[in-house]
Amino acid sequence: MWQKIIYNYRMKTLLVIDVQEKYLSYYDAGLLSRTNARIAMAKSDRDQVFYVRNIGIHGDNDSYALAKDLLMVSDHIYEKRFPSAFTNDSFAKELKSLNITDLELIGVDGNSCVKKTCLDAVNAGYRVTINLKCTAARNEKIFEKTLEELSDAGVLMISA
Repeated sequence: MWQKIIYNYRMKTLLVIDVQEKYLSYYDAGLLSRTNARIAMAKSDRDQVFYVRNIGIHGDNDSYALAKDLLMVSDHIYEKRFPSAFTNDSFAKELKSLNITDLELIGVDGNSCVKKTCLDAVNAGYRVTINLKCTAARNEKIFEKTLEELSDAGVLMISA
């Protein structure tokens, strides 16, 4: 008798949130190099890499450019006007069409856009990880509370 074998194959995407020229001066100088190293590792692991950038409530593309030295390894670039990447329908649909199951988030700001995207991802049924080595927040004291909230919601924390 043949047994049915089911493989639990997980599709992972590295989600780079708001690593933009206009924001980098608020964070430590090593954030961009750590981010680029993580992007390079994801590419070598053949994980998808998606970039999300804030364009502000009025859709100002010119002053919201991605960081000029950000490592770009894919054409998956999405814009958002509100904190969560899931407010962009094209982004959410692309994740589904690629059968993505796991999201690792990196970027800025941990207390706003990264947080909101993590929570919306959990609510959408994704397995969510936040990489603390490549995520920054302008207010570290508030970020400690944010991390507790994310942990309570089921977000995994890594520092790799």
